Amino acid sequence: MKRLVQIISILFLFFYFQLLPAEPAAAPPPEHKPFYELIAVPTGQTKIQLEAQLEAYKKARNYPPGEEPIIVAVPQVRYIPVYTPIPFYQPDTLYYIAPPGGPVKFFDPTCMCESDQEVSGLKKTLDQQRLQLERILSVRSALYNYYLYNKKLPDSLTELTKPFPNNYLSEIPFQSPIHGDIPALEETGVIYRPELFNPKQAWQTLDEVFRVGGMRKPTFPLMPLEVVVYQSSFRMIVYTGAIPVRSYYIGLGAENRTPLGTYFIKLKVNEPLSQSKVYGTRGLVLSDTDYAIHGTNNPASIGQAVSKGCVRLHNFQVEELFSIAPIGTKVTITNSSAPEFRQPNARGYYLKARENEKNPTQVYHWKE
Repeated sequence: MKRLVQIISILFLFFYFQLLPAEPAAAPPPEHKPFYELIAVPTGQTKIQLEAQLEAYKKARNYPPGEEPIIVAVPQVRYIPVYTPIPFYQPDTLYYIAPPGGPVKFFDPTCMCESDQEVSGLKKTLDQQRLQLERILSVRSALYNYYLYNKKLPDSLTELTKPFPNNYLSEIPFQSPIHGDIPALEETGVIYRPELFNPKQAWQTLDEVFRVGGMRKPTFPLMPLEVVVYQSSFRMIVYTGAIPVRSYYIGLGAENRTPLGTYFIKLKVNEPLSQSKVYGTRGLVLSDTDYAIHGTNNPASIGQAVSKGCVRLHNFQVEELFSIAPIGTKVTITNSSAPEFRQPNARGYYLKARENEKNPTQVYHWKE
């Protein structure tokens, strides 16, 4: 009898644990993609010298615990400073990669090495990260400028892509769906949560209001996009903070007719109409003036002071500026010289301009 009771007890425990619902396994913490910090380093140095300089650089950067990036170095070229982040530069060659706590791996700095899977893969990763940063900057700048004008954020990002004259952006430049407060999707896709916005820290809180799930924050602060025109250098630079995003050679007004001062982009016009068809493919109208930044049907005028005051760009460059800079972008026109360091442009950032971004009812008479 005692033996029978033992057998029954064992069978009972066996079936109890077989039929008992299992405790759900704890979900693994979300994995964030690593952030790659791109810097230029001097050529003609030994590996030992470069490793010592890298340690000094990391010490000076003083990354928060757990947020040290993967550092990728490129050989210095003209217009690029050494040992400062250059996130919007797209390199042809690499010098080394230095993961956190890991050994430095050196590459041939004179070789494009497209057949080397590690080098070509790393350059592709840098290209994708740069493009993602450009998209984030453009949308956050549009949201910030929308708030400054309307005293609130849009309920939906589609409000940024209305027809002219409210076309802050030509499109929202993400293929992933936009979603809000859905915990299951918090680490995927693109998140827009306007309820997190704090007007007292308008730009800073956009870091949480609009973000890409799973993407680590950059190791440098992003700031609203702004444009600076350096008259004496015939140069326009698009910045985020002190970091160049794009640099363009421009045409200006004859006899210093391009007005100095601080303005903002008031209107963006796709294929602006003019009597002489001189405005090229895009126009960005400056506030409180009869001037605009526009394209040209005379490429030879770039680098010359021949207009009546407007700022001219090559058509392919004004199309890029039209794509990345939203309505409300600050534009400063100064007579000072452009800084020595201005990186070569990465591959173009283009959004397809819409038909409803045209203004077919008006022929413009900017001081071209």
